Amino acid sequence: MFLIPRDRDSFVLRAAVLGTGFEVLNFAYTDGWGWILAAVMTPALIVRIFWRTMPGWLLLAWVAIPTVVGDALVVTQSATMVVILALAIVAAGGRGRADMIAMTLCLLSPFFVWALGTNPWYQHIGAWLWTAGLLLGWVLGRLVGEQQSLIKQLERTQSELAKGVVLAERQRIARDLHDLVGHSFTVVLLHLSGARMNLTSSPAEAVEALRLAEETGRAGMDALREALALMYRGNGSPLPFGHDELDRLITTYRDAGMTIDLGMTGAIDHVSATQRIVLQDVLREALTNVAKHAEPREAVIRIGVDSDRVTLHVHNPIRSRSAAPSSGIGLAGLEQRVTAVDGTFTAQAERDQWVLRVELPARVHTLDQATGPS
Repeated sequence: MFLIPRDRDSFVLRAAVLGTGFEVLNFAYTDGWGWILAAVMTPALIVRIFWRTMPGWLLLAWVAIPTVVGDALVVTQSATMVVILALAIVAAGGRGRADMIAMTLCLLSPFFVWALGTNPWYQHIGAWLWTAGLLLGWVLGRLVGEQQSLIKQLERTQSELAKGVVLAERQRIARDLHDLVGHSFTVVLLHLSGARMNLTSSPAEAVEALRLAEETGRAGMDALREALALMYRGNGSPLPFGHDELDRLITTYRDAGMTIDLGMTGAIDHVSATQRIVLQDVLREALTNVAKHAEPREAVIRIGVDSDRVTLHVHNPIRSRSAAPSSGIGLAGLEQRVTAVDGTFTAQAERDQWVLRVELPARVHTLDQATGPS
């Protein structure tokens, strides 16, 4: 448990502290001039604590060479654990070719002593035991290295997900504000345009158009404040779309001078609230585009509702394909909302008409409906 790290530096610190303890213990088991080798090895892991960029091959050479020499000449006896911990430290962070070569030689080092035949312990099971210990140290280091790589990858993924969530929220807010502000100001501009044309010929109609522009602007500001308040509270959804909302939306554009041919079959109130909200967004954006791009400003709207689906078709004339609505934030946002509720969305120029088609399921599909009876 002592070596389980929070990060790679923590692992190196704990392994170095433990290894330094074994280095000091080595002084008690040296013979003759073996204390010199023990003294040479002792600072190695301490230096590694403070020298974070220390090459791995240098650390291994610093502790492995004195250990092999001491064991071959039988002047040291307990330095093996130091080499195992040093190998674990290098394996946790070593990536260079020199480090890989040093770790390989370190794993084979017990057989160098075995080949010399100077230490009888190595002639039996000693070389294999030392190799097994070194192999365990290498595996521990590799596991720590992989763990830290996974942690960094997880942190990067979390950061990317957080950025994605922020971006998605910004896009949603942009779509909502685009729908509200675009709709209101388009109607205001229509009224102002009518007032300008009637200013000299029919002052009374111009005054009425200005009054309607003012009312629409105030209503748009109120709707914007309400939407911002809902977003602040974490709920950006408008009220469900029903007959009253449909009539008010159509009346607003008709009062602004737009000619609208509306036809509806079926009962819109039988459509789920979510689908009605999407339908409202689509129709509002479609009429806003008619006001911007159609010439003359007229539209044909057909809404059909049956037991399992609701369809919306909007046709309006366009002067040319170049004058058709582009695939900007409005259309792109509508397509995302429609497909999010399992609907289909198309908007394209057909001859001299701009045609928008939307088909939605009349009800939101629940899990039971999607999977069927069990």
